[in-house]
Amino acid sequence: MKKIIILLCILVSMSGCSKKLICTREEKKDSIQTNEEFIIGYQDDKVDTIQLEVKVTLDSKYKDYGEQIKENLKEQFKEFENIKGITLQTGNQDNIVRAHLMIVIDQMKEKDRKKLNIINLKEDMKNVKKTLEKQKYTCS
Repeated sequence: MKKIIILLCILVSMSGCSKKLICTREEKKDSIQTNEEFIIGYQDDKVDTIQLEVKVTLDSKYKDYGEQIKENLKEQFKEFENIKGITLQTGNQDNIVRAHLMIVIDQMKEKDRKKLNIINLKEDMKNVKKTLEKQKYTCS
């Protein structure tokens, strides 16, 4: 029993606890409302995951444009396609279009990090928060 507890303690200390910074932004223009949420996972001030959830809500009279907006979102994230450690999911249902981008830094190749300018991830999380807040995100 003692060996199991020691093993669990070692595993917990090795894995650490990832903290999260959650930043949201909402924008409404005419008949379109856009909600964005960043969830940045970090440990010891080092980013390890980045999630971005985009939700576009259309007035019912514009719901026929949902597929076109979904394709536009895919096009905006095209540079992230076929990169190990990055997944993109998009969907369109009724008058709601969604995109979910997930980046797991440790799974990415170094060349892809450089290509996407995801190099300096040891930046102080206070600076990351300030940068997002300058872009009109509310962070907690």
